[in-house]
Amino acid sequence: MLVAILVFGAGLLAAAAWAGRRHHASASAAAAAAPGFPAIRRPPAAPRAAPAETTPTDAARLEEASCRASDRLWKLAFASPSQGHASPDVHRRVRDNIVAMLEVDALNSNYFPRRPALMPQLMQAVNDPNAAAERISRIIAHDPVLTADVLRLSNSTLYRRSETPVETIPRAIAVCGIESLRGLLATAMLRPVFRATRRNFPRLPRMLWERTELAARAAELHAMQTNPGDRFEAQLVVLLGALGPLVVYSAALDVYARNPHFSPSAELCVELIGSLARNLSQRIARDWETSPRLVAALEGSAGEPLTGALRTGEFLGTLAFLESHAVISRDERRELLADSGAPAEAVARIWTGLTGAE
Repeated sequence: MLVAILVFGAGLLAAAAWAGRRHHASASAAAAAAPGFPAIRRPPAAPRAAPAETTPTDAARLEEASCRASDRLWKLAFASPSQGHASPDVHRRVRDNIVAMLEVDALNSNYFPRRPALMPQLMQAVNDPNAAAERISRIIAHDPVLTADVLRLSNSTLYRRSETPVETIPRAIAVCGIESLRGLLATAMLRPVFRATRRNFPRLPRMLWERTELAARAAELHAMQTNPGDRFEAQLVVLLGALGPLVVYSAALDVYARNPHFSPSAELCVELIGSLARNLSQRIARDWETSPRLVAALEGSAGEPLTGALRTGEFLGTLAFLESHAVISRDERRELLADSGAPAEAVARIWTGLTGAE
């Protein structure tokens, strides 16, 4: 009887601790919406657990661990020495302006990237099982930048399968295979969007792209285990998901440029990415007329297999980036993986394919 009481008491303490963490998160969110800050349309919250449930769901655990990893990424990306200080009122006005600019009905081409010109043609070709490799090769060859990026990816550690360098598109098809080429195209199509440089926080576009390449590859490896036919879409949904943070970044720096005596607030940029980026990625996906499945995955639909590829890809891609740049240790990465609740065996296979390590 004493053992049963102790076990029951330990369960109550664990539930109370978890509830306390949830309460702390809610309080932090409320603090971010202090007077003077406009209301922000946040992504829909995950369905509440049944009252009898005392532990987070697998999806909630993965989301929490992914947020912790992303927080390290954004803090690294926006870290810079302060060049000046602005009053809280200045940053509130900046925040108001950024939100107003990004929540308008029409997408502003100054911040929202245009759909790549070849995207519809390439998507049709790569999704057509009867499309000949020669046809795809000719489409790619019409764009020298796209050609260069496909060849670069073919020779990268993420995809290279031969000691002999890949120097032509037909060779890339022969070495990587037509299925891998689909993912190469998805990644190469969107790389130019991330090439813009900025005076403040210049590392963000470069870091975001490096992390996104890893995340797209991890999403593809996830799809290969769960839904092999989704390899191309799994990579594309991760790439679309990375556009939201880039839009927030561009808009924030433009607004701060009107106040040249003040340095941009890294804390404000991180907060806005967390609150606005996901919805912005969804808007871009709709504006580009991508498939309903991609939009559903970006919305977090539990019934869409691509949602799992997106969440797993972003999480593992972020961890791979942080560990490769010595931001987190191998032990920290393993702790985050354990906390995420992701299936250990499946994650191990993806991690090996992504990094070549255990």
